Amino acid sequence: MNKETPVPDWMLERYLLDELPRKERRRMERRLEQDAGLRAELDKLRAADRQFLSAYPAEQIIPQILSRARLARTEPAPARRRSLAWVAVPALATAVLLLVIVPPLLQRRLGVAEDPGEYTGIKGGAPQAGPALQVFLQRSGAEEALRSGDRAQAGDVLQLAYLPGRARHGVILSIDGAGGVTLHFPACAECDTTLEGGRRTLLANSFELDQAPRFERFFFITAREPLPTVMILEKAGTLAADRERAMTGPLDLPARFAQLAFLVRK
Repeated sequence: MNKETPVPDWMLERYLLDELPRKERRRMERRLEQDAGLRAELDKLRAADRQFLSAYPAEQIIPQILSRARLARTEPAPARRRSLAWVAVPALATAVLLLVIVPPLLQRRLGVAEDPGEYTGIKGGAPQAGPALQVFLQRSGAEEALRSGDRAQAGDVLQLAYLPGRARHGVILSIDGAGGVTLHFPACAECDTTLEGGRRTLLANSFELDQAPRFERFFFITAREPLPTVMILEKAGTLAADRERAMTGPLDLPARFAQLAFLVRK
Protein backbone atom coordinates (compact mmCIF):
# COMPACT_ATOMS: atom_id res chain seq x y z
CA MET A 1 0.00 0.00 0.00
CA ASN A 2 1.33 3.46 -0.92
CA LYS A 3 1.98 5.80 1.97
CA GLU A 4 0.89 9.42 1.41
CA THR A 5 3.54 12.12 1.47
CA PRO A 6 3.58 14.20 4.68
CA VAL A 7 1.98 17.64 4.35
CA PRO A 8 4.51 20.44 4.93
CA ASP A 9 3.69 23.30 7.30
CA TRP A 10 3.77 25.88 4.52
CA MET A 11 0.96 24.07 2.72
CA LEU A 12 -1.16 24.01 5.89
CA GLU A 13 -0.50 27.75 6.23
CA ARG A 14 -1.67 28.35 2.66
CA TYR A 15 -4.75 26.23 3.34
CA LEU A 16 -5.63 28.41 6.34
CA LEU A 17 -5.13 31.52 4.21
CA ASP A 18 -7.36 30.06 1.46
CA GLU A 19 -4.47 30.43 -0.98
CA LEU A 20 -4.36 26.88 -2.34
CA PRO A 21 -5.67 26.23 -5.86
CA ARG A 22 -9.14 24.68 -5.87
CA LYS A 23 -7.88 21.20 -6.74
CA GLU A 24 -5.20 21.29 -4.03
CA ARG A 25 -7.72 22.59 -1.47
CA ARG A 26 -10.11 19.73 -2.18
CA ARG A 27 -7.25 17.25 -1.88
CA MET A 28 -6.24 18.82 1.43
CA GLU A 29 -9.82 18.62 2.72
CA ARG A 30 -9.93 14.90 1.90
CA ARG A 31 -6.62 14.40 3.72
CA LEU A 32 -7.94 16.25 6.75
CA GLU A 33 -11.08 14.11 6.85
CA GLN A 34 -8.99 10.95 6.90
CA ASP A 35 -5.98 11.99 9.00
CA ALA A 36 -6.58 12.89 12.67
CA GLY A 37 -2.90 13.78 13.11
CA LEU A 38 -3.07 16.29 10.28
CA ARG A 39 -6.20 17.83 11.79
CA ALA A 40 -4.32 18.18 15.07
CA GLU A 41 -1.47 20.00 13.29
CA LEU A 42 -3.98 22.37 11.72
CA ASP A 43 -5.53 23.05 15.12
CA LYS A 44 -2.05 23.84 16.49
CA LEU A 45 -1.52 26.43 13.75
CA ARG A 46 -4.89 28.03 14.51
CA ALA A 47 -4.08 28.08 18.23
CA ALA A 48 -0.68 29.66 17.55
CA ASP A 49 -2.38 32.41 15.53
CA ARG A 50 -4.85 33.11 18.33
CA GLN A 51 -2.03 33.20 20.90
CA PHE A 52 0.02 35.61 18.79
CA LEU A 53 -2.89 37.97 18.18
CA SER A 54 -3.90 37.84 21.83
CA ALA A 55 -0.38 38.77 22.96
CA TYR A 56 0.05 41.44 20.25
CA PRO A 57 -3.33 43.06 19.45
CA ALA A 58 -3.22 44.36 15.90
CA GLU A 59 -4.71 47.77 16.72
CA GLN A 60 -1.80 48.42 19.11
CA ILE A 61 1.19 46.69 17.53
CA ILE A 62 0.88 47.82 13.89
CA PRO A 63 0.93 51.59 14.59
CA GLN A 64 3.89 51.07 16.94
CA ILE A 65 5.84 49.09 14.33
CA LEU A 66 5.17 51.60 11.58
CA SER A 67 6.08 54.47 13.88
CA ARG A 68 9.40 52.85 14.76
CA ALA A 69 10.11 52.16 11.08
CA ARG A 70 9.50 55.83 10.18
CA LEU A 71 11.67 56.94 13.11
CA ALA A 72 14.52 54.70 11.97
CA ARG A 73 14.28 56.07 8.42
CA THR A 74 14.39 59.69 9.58
CA GLU A 75 17.31 59.34 12.05
CA PRO A 76 20.31 61.44 10.93
CA ALA A 77 23.33 59.45 9.81
CA PRO A 78 25.43 58.67 12.93
CA ALA A 79 29.06 59.72 13.07
CA ARG A 80 30.43 56.41 14.34
CA ARG A 81 30.06 52.87 13.02
CA ARG A 82 28.97 51.62 16.45
CA SER A 83 25.92 53.95 16.46
CA LEU A 84 25.07 53.02 12.87
CA ALA A 85 24.80 49.34 13.80
CA TRP A 86 22.53 50.17 16.74
CA VAL A 87 20.06 51.95 14.42
CA ALA A 88 20.29 49.51 11.49
CA VAL A 89 19.58 46.31 13.40
CA PRO A 90 16.22 47.40 14.92
CA ALA A 91 15.21 48.87 11.55
CA LEU A 92 15.98 45.58 9.79
CA ALA A 93 14.12 43.59 12.44
CA THR A 94 11.15 45.93 12.09
CA ALA A 95 11.11 45.47 8.32
CA VAL A 96 11.23 41.70 8.63
CA LEU A 97 8.40 41.69 11.18
CA LEU A 98 6.29 44.01 9.03
CA LEU A 99 6.78 42.26 5.71
CA VAL A 100 7.09 38.60 6.63
CA ILE A 101 5.59 37.73 10.02
CA VAL A 102 2.71 40.12 10.64
CA PRO A 103 0.79 40.24 7.30
CA PRO A 104 -0.03 36.51 6.96
CA LEU A 105 -1.34 36.31 10.52
CA LEU A 106 -3.35 39.49 10.21
CA GLN A 107 -4.74 38.55 6.81
CA ARG A 108 -5.92 35.26 8.29
CA ARG A 109 -7.45 36.54 11.51
CA LEU A 110 -7.47 40.28 12.13
CA GLY A 111 -5.58 42.15 9.37
CA VAL A 112 -5.44 45.71 10.69
CA ALA A 113 -2.95 48.09 9.07
CA GLU A 114 -2.14 51.63 10.18
CA ASP A 115 -3.07 52.82 6.68
CA PRO A 116 -6.37 51.03 6.03
CA GLY A 117 -6.13 51.70 2.30
CA GLU A 118 -3.15 49.41 1.75
CA TYR A 119 -2.03 45.90 2.61
CA THR A 120 1.55 44.84 1.95
CA GLY A 121 2.77 41.29 2.25
CA ILE A 122 5.21 38.86 0.69
CA LYS A 123 4.17 35.84 -1.34
CA GLY A 124 6.76 34.50 -3.70
CA GLY A 125 8.62 37.79 -3.36
CA ALA A 126 5.84 39.94 -4.89
CA PRO A 127 3.56 42.27 -2.90
CA GLN A 128 -0.13 41.36 -2.94
CA ALA A 129 -3.02 43.78 -2.45
CA GLY A 130 -5.52 42.44 0.06
CA PRO A 131 -8.98 43.62 1.06
CA ALA A 132 -9.08 46.97 2.89
CA LEU A 133 -11.58 49.01 4.86
CA GLN A 134 -11.48 52.81 4.86
CA VAL A 135 -13.29 55.17 7.26
CA PHE A 136 -13.83 58.86 6.57
CA LEU A 137 -15.02 61.49 9.04
CA GLN A 138 -17.46 64.02 7.55
CA ARG A 139 -17.29 67.47 9.16
CA SER A 140 -18.24 70.89 7.81
CA GLY A 141 -18.69 69.59 4.29
CA ALA A 142 -15.22 68.02 4.18
CA GLU A 143 -14.01 64.44 4.58
CA GLU A 144 -11.05 63.37 6.68
CA ALA A 145 -9.54 59.91 6.28
CA LEU A 146 -9.19 58.25 9.69
CA ARG A 147 -6.62 55.71 10.81
CA SER A 148 -7.43 52.83 13.09
CA GLY A 149 -7.25 54.11 16.67
CA ASP A 150 -8.22 57.71 15.83
CA ARG A 151 -10.85 59.46 17.94
CA ALA A 152 -14.33 60.70 17.06
CA GLN A 153 -17.36 61.66 19.13
CA ALA A 154 -21.09 61.05 19.33
CA GLY A 155 -22.88 62.81 16.47
CA ASP A 156 -19.93 62.55 14.06
CA VAL A 157 -20.85 61.11 10.68
CA LEU A 158 -18.61 58.41 9.22
CA GLN A 159 -18.48 57.21 5.63
CA LEU A 160 -17.20 53.68 4.98
CA ALA A 161 -15.52 52.37 1.85
CA TYR A 162 -13.95 49.05 0.94
CA LEU A 163 -11.42 47.68 -1.50
CA PRO A 164 -12.15 44.00 -2.21
CA GLY A 165 -8.69 42.81 -3.24
CA ARG A 166 -9.23 39.27 -4.49
CA ALA A 167 -12.25 38.64 -2.29
CA ARG A 168 -15.60 38.10 -4.00
CA HIS A 169 -17.87 38.34 -0.96
CA GLY A 170 -17.87 40.51 2.15
CA VAL A 171 -19.73 41.61 5.26
CA ILE A 172 -19.12 44.93 7.02
CA LEU A 173 -20.41 45.46 10.57
CA SER A 174 -19.52 47.32 13.72
CA ILE A 175 -19.70 46.71 17.45
CA ASP A 176 -19.68 49.41 20.12
CA GLY A 177 -18.86 49.95 23.77
CA ALA A 178 -22.46 49.36 24.81
CA GLY A 179 -22.49 45.86 23.30
CA GLY A 180 -24.44 46.87 20.19
CA VAL A 181 -23.96 45.40 16.70
CA THR A 182 -24.73 47.26 13.44
CA LEU A 183 -24.73 45.74 9.95
CA HIS A 184 -23.39 48.10 7.27
CA PHE A 185 -23.06 45.74 4.30
CA PRO A 186 -24.99 44.02 2.84
CA ALA A 187 -28.23 45.95 3.31
CA CYS A 188 -29.85 43.11 5.26
CA ALA A 189 -28.82 39.83 6.86
CA GLU A 190 -30.41 37.84 4.02
CA CYS A 191 -29.02 40.05 1.21
CA ASP A 192 -26.35 39.13 -1.32
CA THR A 193 -22.78 39.50 0.01
CA THR A 194 -21.17 39.96 -3.44
CA LEU A 195 -18.59 42.79 -3.49
CA GLU A 196 -17.96 45.27 -6.28
CA GLY A 197 -14.72 44.05 -7.82
CA GLY A 198 -11.52 45.86 -8.71
CA ARG A 199 -12.12 49.30 -7.21
CA ARG A 200 -12.87 51.26 -4.06
CA THR A 201 -16.58 51.28 -3.30
CA LEU A 202 -18.32 53.71 -0.96
CA LEU A 203 -21.20 52.26 1.04
CA ALA A 204 -24.59 53.68 0.09
CA ASN A 205 -25.31 55.12 3.53
CA SER A 206 -23.10 57.03 5.97
CA PHE A 207 -23.13 56.21 9.70
CA GLU A 208 -23.70 58.55 12.64
CA LEU A 209 -21.95 57.68 15.89
CA ASP A 210 -24.33 57.37 18.84
CA GLN A 211 -23.75 57.78 22.57
CA ALA A 212 -22.28 54.30 23.10
CA PRO A 213 -19.10 54.75 25.20
CA ARG A 214 -15.43 54.08 24.51
CA PHE A 215 -15.36 52.89 20.89
CA GLU A 216 -16.97 51.84 17.63
CA ARG A 217 -15.11 48.94 16.03
CA PHE A 218 -15.69 48.08 12.37
CA PHE A 219 -15.08 44.65 10.83
CA PHE A 220 -14.70 43.71 7.17
CA ILE A 221 -15.08 39.95 6.72
CA THR A 222 -14.20 38.59 3.28
CA ALA A 223 -14.17 35.28 1.44
CA ARG A 224 -14.33 33.81 -2.03
CA GLU A 225 -17.68 32.24 -1.24
CA PRO A 226 -21.05 33.69 -0.13
CA LEU A 227 -20.93 34.59 3.55
CA PRO A 228 -23.38 33.53 6.30
CA THR A 229 -24.27 37.04 7.49
CA VAL A 230 -26.63 35.88 10.26
CA MET A 231 -23.95 33.67 11.81
CA ILE A 232 -21.36 36.45 11.55
CA LEU A 233 -23.70 38.86 13.33
CA GLU A 234 -24.20 36.33 16.11
CA LYS A 235 -20.43 36.02 16.55
CA ALA A 236 -20.16 39.82 16.59
CA GLY A 237 -22.79 39.96 19.35
CA THR A 238 -20.79 37.48 21.41
CA LEU A 239 -17.62 39.54 21.05
CA ALA A 240 -19.43 42.83 21.75
CA ALA A 241 -20.74 41.42 25.04
CA ASP A 242 -17.19 40.59 26.20
CA ARG A 243 -15.90 43.88 27.63
CA GLU A 244 -12.33 42.58 27.99
CA ARG A 245 -11.98 41.46 24.36
CA ALA A 246 -14.39 43.67 22.42
CA MET A 247 -11.78 46.34 21.58
CA THR A 248 -8.99 43.96 20.53
CA GLY A 249 -10.26 40.41 20.01
CA PRO A 250 -11.10 38.84 16.64
CA LEU A 251 -14.46 37.43 15.66
CA ASP A 252 -14.62 33.68 16.19
CA LEU A 253 -15.00 32.73 12.52
CA PRO A 254 -13.70 29.90 10.33
CA ALA A 255 -10.09 30.41 9.26
CA ARG A 256 -11.09 30.58 5.59
CA PHE A 257 -12.86 33.90 6.30
CA ALA A 258 -10.37 36.79 6.40
CA GLN A 259 -11.24 39.67 8.71
CA LEU A 260 -10.03 43.24 9.02
CA ALA A 261 -10.81 45.45 12.01
CA PHE A 262 -10.83 49.25 12.28
CA LEU A 263 -11.10 50.93 15.70
CA VAL A 264 -12.58 54.38 16.27
CA ARG A 265 -12.10 55.55 19.85
CA LYS A 266 -14.51 57.90 21.61
